[in-house]
Amino acid sequence: MPADVKEKQMAALTPYYANSPREELERVALIDGSLVAMQLMLVARAYGYDTNPIGGFEREKVAEAFDMDIERYVPVMIVSIGKATDSGYGSYRLSTDETVFWK
Repeated sequence: MPADVKEKQMAALTPYYANSPREELERVALIDGSLVAMQLMLVARAYGYDTNPIGGFEREKVAEAFDMDIERYVPVMIVSIGKATDSGYGSYRLSTDETVFWK
């Protein structure tokens, strides 16, 4: 990233994050963290590994176990990565004809 673009971005984003309420910052962290987890899962799959995202866990206990600064970090999800011993079960997806429309 060129230095001038970096400075422009920092000038816009620093006040936004500095003045945003904790709830907004956590919402952003959950979205961004979920996108990172998705990419990690896709890369793992490309290398022949299976993954499982886990969102239902006790965040406070996980943060404590990893000695995380809870004022700075928000646990988003746990991603297990490994080789499956059994085949997973199939799932059903609606077709795009049933879920997408243009106006």
